[in-house]
Amino acid sequence: MKTTKGPRDPLVTGMGFCLPGRTGPTATPEQFWSAVSNGESFLSQDDGTYFGSVRIDMDETTERLPEIPPRFLDKYSDIHLYGLLALLEACDDASLDWRAGALSDAAVLAARNATADAILDTYLPVLLADTRVVSPREARSLLFRNVLNAVMSDVETVQAGLVGSTGPSYTLSCGCASSSVLIGNAARMISAGEVDLVVVTGADYWRESRLRQYVELEERSVEGAEPQTATLMDTPMRPYDERASGLNYGNGAATLILESREHAQRRGARVHGRVLAQVTGRNAQPNLALDLAGTGALRSARSCMAGRVTPEEIDYVNGAATGDRAFNLMEGNVVAGLFGERAAHLPVTVQEAVFGHSGAPLGVIGVAATLQMMGHGLIAPTANCEKPAEVCTFDPVPGTAARPARIDRALSLNYTIGSVASAILLGGADD
Repeated sequence: MKTTKGPRDPLVTGMGFCLPGRTGPTATPEQFWSAVSNGESFLSQDDGTYFGSVRIDMDETTERLPEIPPRFLDKYSDIHLYGLLALLEACDDASLDWRAGALSDAAVLAARNATADAILDTYLPVLLADTRVVSPREARSLLFRNVLNAVMSDVETVQAGLVGSTGPSYTLSCGCASSSVLIGNAARMISAGEVDLVVVTGADYWRESRLRQYVELEERSVEGAEPQTATLMDTPMRPYDERASGLNYGNGAATLILESREHAQRRGARVHGRVLAQVTGRNAQPNLALDLAGTGALRSARSCMAGRVTPEEIDYVNGAATGDRAFNLMEGNVVAGLFGERAAHLPVTVQEAVFGHSGAPLGVIGVAATLQMMGHGLIAPTANCEKPAEVCTFDPVPGTAARPARIDRALSLNYTIGSVASAILLGGADD
């Protein structure tokens, strides 16, 4: 493949995170790479639960965001704080001084998986409030939190407000493919000349106590049947492993900054890589059942590659399996359909067992991990994969050691139970 460079090429110049970590959130690209490259998992809790929690230090957050009065910051839900902290890290990585107006013309886009927990935590107090005795101050606080979290519940609202953006700003929700689709939207906006800078964030929040109740309900719903997917709380998720039986959830946010080549060169920005193409498609499913053949994902990937790169030129695939047998089978069919006999030796890995199945951030995490692998010349292993399942027609790089490899072109895949499928074609920093 010969890549023609142009001034409107969408480049990734910044990445930041607020994801599960060992002693605190995984925040910087360096912390992110350290975890991913070693196949480290942050899902095991002291009580034996497997869940990716992110604990926010409010004193530290208040100190980092003096622009937001504490009385307002207190009303932000965890999902907003995740998004703000990931944005700050991405700006630092990109050397963008948002306080000096560096993002005043930027587009600020956010993805979410429409999780009910972020809404429920703020809507219920409004419904249960005793209007006969609640004070005016308490009433204002309840209404403010409700508008911000239940009615809007959009991370981009607080992000755009913080950086003073006057550019396009919206939230997109299409399940676990949400931020992957947004990366494509951002790339097209830059290529079309609409904007020079786009902030893309995926953020989601799950309450651990409600997840356990969900697990019990889920188990009852599939009694006597073979579940396609399962939520796990007491055992670890194992993507691509023969023991795969379900997924562990995780909270957090991840942010990418995309920038036109001419804008990045003008300010001397360091470049992580280039978004060459993105395509979204869907299986023709009449319901939420998985298409185990992976028809939609296969179609999206082929369309994304068409006229740009041949299957032989793809060096790595960042997968989207969640840690259960159904997704293992689906992904095995997708990779075999794309690469034929070559699939057996093609590295395909995923980071879900590092941070948990976080929903909206997954697309950003996959792209960030892939670009880090390109830059370091290493393929990160699939965390918690020790005994690859036979249905995996590819090499999932089991274990905890990164493998040296040159990656010039890569695919990053995302898909949902609702059959939305996204494929992103990525190139290196020199493209």
